[in-house]
Amino acid sequence: MRLLFSPFCFLHFVLPVSPTIAPAVLFFNHLDPTGRSGLGGDILTATQFGCQAVTVLTANTVQDTGVIEEIHPVNDETLDNQARCLLEDIPVHAIRAGGLYSADHASVIAQIAADYDNVPLVLYLGPQYASVIEDSTDDDIEALLLATWETLIPQAACVVVDCSYLNLWAPEDEHDTDSSIPVILQAILAAGAKSCLALFYPSPDEAHQHILLEGESRRMAFGFFPLAGQPESGDMISAALACELTRGKALTTACETAITYAHKALADGRKLGMSKLVAQRLQKP
Repeated sequence: MRLLFSPFCFLHFVLPVSPTIAPAVLFFNHLDPTGRSGLGGDILTATQFGCQAVTVLTANTVQDTGVIEEIHPVNDETLDNQARCLLEDIPVHAIRAGGLYSADHASVIAQIAADYDNVPLVLYLGPQYASVIEDSTDDDIEALLLATWETLIPQAACVVVDCSYLNLWAPEDEHDTDSSIPVILQAILAAGAKSCLALFYPSPDEAHQHILLEGESRRMAFGFFPLAGQPESGDMISAALACELTRGKALTTACETAITYAHKALADGRKLGMSKLVAQRLQKP
């Protein structure tokens, strides 16, 4: 695994957000050809939040709205070249990293985040990340988790995780319990993340299922989100959160806006074909 360094580090800068120019958000994600998730969905979300999406492809998928048949990850050199080509041309105001398919992907994005450390990084680890863990060899899993924990999480302004899949990170004998989830969330903060937004957090009364953690003592709960189990929910929330951070919104306000937006989009989901609902992302935030 090699780290890729930019020869133009001294040129890295971020322009203040102009009231007349849409702030740019750099999205790393796969391409879902249906637009249900991935870069197509990210572009719609950014547009709805008044942002310009600039995108870096991590993988092509062969799929419909219900089933992914094939995944073709992009190699790490192409990933790095495309990101730096954009960044050396367009000042971005936030980075949202998702669609990680290998340890090399994580390492490349981590190096880019380090080079642009004045730009907030929102890291999303959801069902796609979990599926890579489930389908990989033990060595590849170890390398991916190591790269994620040691290089990406420490640089994140916010790590957005889906608790429905978080137990895959736990030791094997704890995979089927909820008890490991609080431990993992605290470990994310201990690893250096400034905050962690935990989606679908187990709650006895189901009154608050989204939890924002900042440090050891700060904890904010958001209202119940009944549309769990839809893979694009965290995709939307993390994308919307990155867009809100470009405008200097307080983290709690940005999270609440992002969650409300995703809830509305999912509640108004439509069937475009014969399979699953597609969220209506063109909703007012």
